[in-house]
Amino acid sequence: MARGRGSASVLPILVVLLSVGVGAVVVAWWPLTDVFGGSTTVQTRRTTATVVHSVPCAERGARDLVELSLDGSRARLRFDGCGHSEGTELRVRVPEPLGEDAVARPVTTGAGSGGAGAGPGDRISRVLLVLAAVSGAGYVLLLRSGGDRRPG
Repeated sequence: MARGRGSASVLPILVVLLSVGVGAVVVAWWPLTDVFGGSTTVQTRRTTATVVHSVPCAERGARDLVELSLDGSRARLRFDGCGHSEGTELRVRVPEPLGEDAVARPVTTGAGSGGAGAGPGDRISRVLLVLAAVSGAGYVLLLRSGGDRRPG
């Protein structure tokens, strides 16, 4: 049976789809660095902080100043966020031990947090989303390549 013009072989399409799928899984499970800039072994601690100085979000890199208590001592840190009202209590996570340039980060509480600190559930969701998109694209390509053949 002769092939029609413009029809593609299914094997190269499947190889490309498989490669993209494996690549998506590898990228999603790659040991990323933590948001604190170190390796994934950086220890963090969750606590409550109070905004003591609010900074408008108009400037790039604007960060509020928060005060928190760890092991009986009070510390003031920059918060990775801006525009909160003074006196607002926030759930934060901070690196242990606290350094001079430590930054308090918000505690992510659910889906859509993303980033390097994303949990396994978030990573699995991203892998499944990419695999679904790749599968859909592959199905369309297979339909297009098979649709060129007309029964005769």
